[in-house]
Amino acid sequence: MVNLVIVSHSAQLGKGVGELARQMLMGGGCKLAIAAGIDDVDNPIGTDPIKVMEAIESVADTDHVLVMMDIGSALLSAETALDLLDPAIAAKVRLCAAPLVEGTLAATVSAASGAGIDKVINDAMNALEAKRIQLGLPPQTPASPVIPSFADDGDAQSVSVVIKNPNGLHVRPASRLVATLSGFNAELVLDKEGKRATPDNINQIALLQVRCNDRLTLLARGPQAAAALAAFEALAAENFGEQIEPAASQNPGPVITARVKGSAVLWDMPHPQPTQQTCPNVVKEQQSLMRAIEQTLDDLNTLTVMAEEKYSADIAAIFSGHHMLLDDADLYEEACRVIRDKQCSASWAWDAVMTDLSKQYRQLSDAYLQARYIDIDDVRNRTLEHLSGKVLRQPALTSPTIIVADDIFPSAVLQLDAQRVKGICLRAGSDVSHGAIIARQAGIAFLCQQADALNNLLAGDGITLDVDQQRVIRQ
Repeated sequence: MVNLVIVSHSAQLGKGVGELARQMLMGGGCKLAIAAGIDDVDNPIGTDPIKVMEAIESVADTDHVLVMMDIGSALLSAETALDLLDPAIAAKVRLCAAPLVEGTLAATVSAASGAGIDKVINDAMNALEAKRIQLGLPPQTPASPVIPSFADDGDAQSVSVVIKNPNGLHVRPASRLVATLSGFNAELVLDKEGKRATPDNINQIALLQVRCNDRLTLLARGPQAAAALAAFEALAAENFGEQIEPAASQNPGPVITARVKGSAVLWDMPHPQPTQQTCPNVVKEQQSLMRAIEQTLDDLNTLTVMAEEKYSADIAAIFSGHHMLLDDADLYEEACRVIRDKQCSASWAWDAVMTDLSKQYRQLSDAYLQARYIDIDDVRNRTLEHLSGKVLRQPALTSPTIIVADDIFPSAVLQLDAQRVKGICLRAGSDVSHGAIIARQAGIAFLCQQADALNNLLAGDGITLDVDQQRVIRQ
């Protein structure tokens, strides 16, 4: 058995990752311990080797302990903890270089299914592959699992199901699938339109990109093949552990009036553009970036809680998704490389890395994924504000208001008062963006791609948004 320890600079981040990971646990197949933050009220961000040591000791009643770490001194604290541990316990410990959030989720699912330490580490290290493919990035060619061939085997059996989960086989239902099929004495393969994966690897399931209404087939052979197929079919009938309410009973949010009127407020979305200047103290700039990322991660935790309190778990998932996106060691390491190679400021390097990622989203052919560029810009902007120490405030709004902007961040929409803001009208943007989704949940009218209709509009002008006709009417 493998137990996990989560090491993070932020107590909130460590707790949040732990909460996500515990949702993946099915039974008692894996224990989790958290060593996050330091006991300093004024400066709580950091890692403590003693905390790490105690966390490891608390879950050492197993064959192996895998330590998942975020950036910077977390690794140093984990290594120091190993020196402090009893040698018999230290011999059980492995340190993992995988990204904290995605890696921990993958490792938890793998460990809970009873996988050995090498497979748990491999699953954690390959946890970013699904995200890379969704972003159109080249794969990092991880070691592929051995997938049995069923082409000419008459003993192979199969069963097909249609996925009814609204968000497909995302991480929670996929983890249920891994846990359910892990104990059978049979060779198993999942097939979606000719693309195959083994059902013992949550990353491989993610790479199948199983969506709502997709047909998924399980092929099986071996002594318990029939039992495995029956378990798969039963799990699918239960929607892989998710409760799916009928469309009529779901809460669609407030009804949006077909036409809304208000005074135009011209909203300039902040977009700082750092200048490139020589900064020879590379370590200082890298440390500054690390602190800004940690502060942004804390912001995103706060926004996630706010979203769930104001609206729903689905809206909260937008900002927990931002958190997972930012908690990606590759982004930080790429920015550190730019700082080192260009001898530039952390702000300039971060802007370059995140702007390039935003451009990659904009070039995607899928409209839904393409619209996620604004999420990248939102995270980019928030981190740059922490680096500069200049946080731009939203303008004071009176009722009834129509916000007019080029585009708008999802986090800005979340914080709007729907009693005052009646509509959002964008020159660009997308009606499938997260900002649009939040606005509709709040009952705020949302129009985008209205560039020409907004020419020569002045602050305070009265306008009407016709939601049905998707047009702007000047009063």
